[in-house]
Amino acid sequence: GTATDTIASMMRWQSGCMRALAKNLPPPMPPSDVDLLKLMKESEETKPPSMTSMTAAEKITSNPFSGTEAAFDSPTVKEEHDQLCRDHAALIEFGSTYDTFDPLGKLAFIDEIEMIEERWDVFFARFSLLGQLDKEFCRQCNQFLESMGLDDQSYRKLLKKAHQIMREDAERERNPLY
Repeated sequence: GTATDTIASMMRWQSGCMRALAKNLPPPMPPSDVDLLKLMKESEETKPPSMTSMTAAEKITSNPFSGTEAAFDSPTVKEEHDQLCRDHAALIEFGSTYDTFDPLGKLAFIDEIEMIEERWDVFFARFSLLGQLDKEFCRQCNQFLESMGLDDQSYRKLLKKAHQIMREDAERERNPLY
C-alpha cells in the first residue's frame, strides 16, 4: 500500500493542480515524496475503488439515544447533551472555511475538534455504562466500520493520524523550515 504521509502529500498536490486548472495556470510540480511512476504501475495492477463500492458501505440510520432514556430525566444530562450538540454543530459550520484559516487558526480548530470528540466520548461512555446506548446504533456503527476494513481502535488511530497530518501541515505553513 501507500503510506498515509504520501497520500496526504498527493492530496495537497492534487488540490494545487485543481486550483491551477481553475485559474488557467500550469499545474505545480509533484512533491518529491510522490513516485508517480510507481503509483501508475500500482493503479494498473489494482482496480481503483468505484463510486459504487464506496457508497456500498453500511449506512448508519439509527440514533445513539432517543432522548427518552432514564439518564435524560436529569436536567444536567439533557443540558449537557443539548450544549454538546450546539457546540458540535457550530464547530462544523465554523470549519466550513478551514482553508481560509491562518496556521494558528488551523491548529486551534484541530484542538477544538479533539475537545468535542473527547466530550462525546465521555458522554457516550456514560450511556454505555448505564446500558442506555442504542444497541442498533452500536451494531450499525460496527458494521459501517467493518465495511471499510476498520474497527473502533483502527478508526481512532486513523483519525488521530489525520489530525497529526493536519497539524503538521499547519506547522509547515506557519514555519516552512518545520
